[in-house]
Amino acid sequence: MASRKQLRGIDYLYWVLTILAFFVLFLWVGDFGNLAYLTQSPITSYVETLWRITYFAGGAVFGVFMGSLVFLAVKFRESSGVTTTAPAVNRETLYYIAMGMDIVVLVGIVYMMFTLPLQAFELGILGSVLLLLFASITYLVYKLYFPS
Repeated sequence: MASRKQLRGIDYLYWVLTILAFFVLFLWVGDFGNLAYLTQSPITSYVETLWRITYFAGGAVFGVFMGSLVFLAVKFRESSGVTTTAPAVNRETLYYIAMGMDIVVLVGIVYMMFTLPLQAFELGILGSVLLLLFASITYLVYKLYFPS
């Protein structure tokens, strides 16, 4: 590493803010550690307390690792003046391969939805993946007809 970058005070502030952002994102995605559909008894309230402590601890670990990873990757990225050129790839062939893979996965998910006994949560996840795959196929078709 020929040019060593030194962290300033503002960099440490950004680092802490990145860690806090990932911690809050983790908590938000998990409904802040709240369990749904618990019966009210002394045992379930004890289990919920343990779960919440474990969830917050896991969120702290996630925030530290992911926040540090993102911050350090952005801060210390290589910025050399040398540019390299990649070999030419036929984009149309690449789009057809990607579309074929999307269609195979799409057929597999639809088959799973109609043959497996699934709960509403799993059906919702599979439906979300189907929407993502349809969006991917739409994008690929768009790029095939309008390459610019």
